[in-house]
Amino acid sequence: MPVPVTEAVSPRRLIRDEVFLRLLDAIVEGDLTPGEQLYDAEIEKWVGVSRTPVREALNQLATMGLVEIMPQKRTRVTPIDTVRLRGLLDTVGTLLRGVIRDSTPLLTDADKNALLGLRERASATGLTALERDRVITEGFVDVFVRRLDNRTVARLFKRHFPEVRRALVAAPSSAAFDRGLPYLEPLVSAAVSGDSASAAQAFADYWDNGLATVVDEFAAEGKTA
Repeated sequence: MPVPVTEAVSPRRLIRDEVFLRLLDAIVEGDLTPGEQLYDAEIEKWVGVSRTPVREALNQLATMGLVEIMPQKRTRVTPIDTVRLRGLLDTVGTLLRGVIRDSTPLLTDADKNALLGLRERASATGLTALERDRVITEGFVDVFVRRLDNRTVARLFKRHFPEVRRALVAAPSSAAFDRGLPYLEPLVSAAVSGDSASAAQAFADYWDNGLATVVDEFAAEGKTA
């Protein structure tokens, strides 16, 4: 398990939270790849902490579907399962459609400017997987979910969206992201104009015809349960 090279744990955060966030970022961003085995001793050395907070962080990630723990056998980053991923994309997509519908009337001028900037960034050529990920998270989660300010919805996204992000970053190509681009213009335009129904429909088109097709790419590579 080649762990990332970063600084030691920050004293400003609780140790268990710091370890969790470090591991979460490493898994979502692809430093720790699907199926990769995880060793407590290496993680302890990486973040500079004892075994207890490492175990706590791994258990938390396991509840999110990002880590698979087999007692007395192995701990690894959960492989990408296309059946599970398809269901997760359906669920998250449906939830986001409702969020966009309900939050569009609440958008501030700053939110609308952020969306307009997002549209330009998404259309740039040669984006890396992490840059594509930021377009999605900064556009949908950081604007619409934040503006809705619903604790239940926020908790659901905190738990399930990292697994979606992980799959999109690990995708074999940018095809799913590229397929969604034609739908991004009407989505942003509708949201900026305050048209909730059109924004929600444009998002559904963006998600179903674009991002959700990443499942087909993984299925073509045989990444099933």
